[in-house]
Formats: sequence, C-alpha cells, structure tokens
Amino acid sequence: MSGKAVVIQNLSYKYGPKIALRDFNLEVQTGVIHGLAGPTSAGKTTVMNILAGTIKAVGGIGKIFNHRLGSLEARKITGYVPARPAFYSNLTVWEYLIYLGMISGLSKAEAGRRANMLLKEVDLYEFRDKNPLGFTPGMKTKIAIVQSFMPSPQLVLLDEPLTGLDESGRQSILQIIRELSFSHGSTVIISALNWRDIESIAAAITFVDNGRAIISAGIDEIRNLYSFGVFRLNTSDNRILLNILPRLAYLQHIIQVENNCVMVMTKAKEQFRKDIPAIINSINAELYHFSEEEVNQKIIQRYLLPDKEV
Repeated sequence: MSGKAVVIQNLSYKYGPKIALRDFNLEVQTGVIHGLAGPTSAGKTTVMNILAGTIKAVGGIGKIFNHRLGSLEARKITGYVPARPAFYSNLTVWEYLIYLGMISGLSKAEAGRRANMLLKEVDLYEFRDKNPLGFTPGMKTKIAIVQSFMPSPQLVLLDEPLTGLDESGRQSILQIIRELSFSHGSTVIISALNWRDIESIAAAITFVDNGRAIISAGIDEIRNLYSFGVFRLNTSDNRILLNILPRLAYLQHIIQVENNCVMVMTKAKEQFRKDIPAIINSINAELYHFSEEEVNQKIIQRYLLPDKEV
C-alpha cells in the first residue's frame, strides 16, 4: 500500500438494514485531486465519513498514507468538509478557525498564523471578524475549505462542496481547491453528483453507484469514454444490417440489444449520421427507429469497459 495516499479494499457499511457500501475499492495517488462521482445515496458520503474517521467500516481494510483507517495518526493528517458544514452563532470567522484549529492539535499561535495565511489566500481576510452565518453559500464553503486546511493536512476530503452554488460560485470554489491543493501539497478527494462539475481539477475520477466503485480511471480516459456517440437503430432487416455495419472501420462497438434493436458506438458521430441513409438504402430495408442516446455510466460499464469494475 506504500506510495499511495489512500488505498481501501472491500469496504462495507450498513445503516441498520440498508447496505451503504459493499466491497468498495479505491486507490488515490499522492498529490492529486481525485473525484468521486455518483447519484444521491450512491455511497460517496459514507466513503468520506470512513476516511475521515467519523464512522467505522464493518468490513474491509484501508490505509491513509500507510496509517490504518480511523486511527489517530490518520485523523491527524486529514482535513474534512462535510456536505453541510456547521457554523456557530457566537463565533466570528477568526474565532471559528482558531477553535477548530486548536481542536486539531495546533497551538493558539500556530492556529492564528494559519488562519491569517489561509484567509488571505482565499481573499476573505477582511471578513475575519464577521459571523459566517450571514455569508453567501459560496463564502461559507470557502470558510469550510479554509478550516479543512488549518492543520496542514496531507489529505483533504470535500463532500459535495459545489452543491447549491451557481456557475460563478462553482468556478470560484474549484479554483480555490486547485490552488490550495497545489500550494500546500495536499491530496484532495472531492465528491460531486456529476463528474463534469469537477473534471477541470480532477486528475482521476471514481464513479460510485449502489455502494460500489464502478469505474475508476484517469480524467483523460473518462473524457475519451464520454466522447463516444451511442446510436440505437431498428430496421426491417436487422440481420443484414449487423452484417454490413462491421465494414465501417470507424464503428468501435456494434451490439444487438433488447427490443430487436442494434446499438452502435463510435467516435465518428457526424460521419455515421451522414452514412446511415445510404446504408439502409443499400440493404433495401426500412428504418423504423434511429436515435442518439446519452452516454451514461451504465453504458460505459456494460459495453465500453466490461473489465473495469474496481
């Protein structure tokens, strides 16, 4: 497990009878921003909580920089921003950061130094004496992120920090995460509902669904997979169509699927749209149905990366 920021194997967790994680595997390289993407209740927050040490897995093993999950050593080097960070009505930004910095083990003087430095890095120093409860959602998120960097963490966990922000707010938060990760040398795991929300800063993304890590790959490979065009066809003679289509070298995948349809996957989307009328005419068939489908996680998992489950 050495050389990795995070390695977890076959994690499982239950909330009562509900299985939140099942045989969950994840590897995160040191010094990168790694994304977790997936729908609500997929298991992303449970993974974050286990990594942060706030809950304990019921099965599986894992390490954070070679420290056992949940151990004091692992918690000391991990910063965490939950999906709904809490602030206090009686504490200013400065007092909030000092308080949580000291809880993480910093002296008051060191906490003050770190708070000053980080607030200046995110352009919020002038708000240090105000209460964050009255801030905009974007400003609250920035303060929460600053808090996670207070103890000079080797690993920072950000659970859906972009939720509820407009496009301008999302871009501002992404820029801050990128800059803080780089300047402080921290590995970051950030979760989001949609992978495209975090693709601009993520080196790799793991897709999570139904408590499992479905696909984990570098961002270039993910972008490559989502660049496919996926078409569904149904004609009066699919048997002959399936014999003709393989002659088109630019088609990567040709599959007969349910409802007597043919599914075609290609990078040459415009070329295929242009060629399909002549193809149908050449086999003297009628075209009953032709549509382009959205490339989604299930299509990628089933057809494009059948051996990629982690």
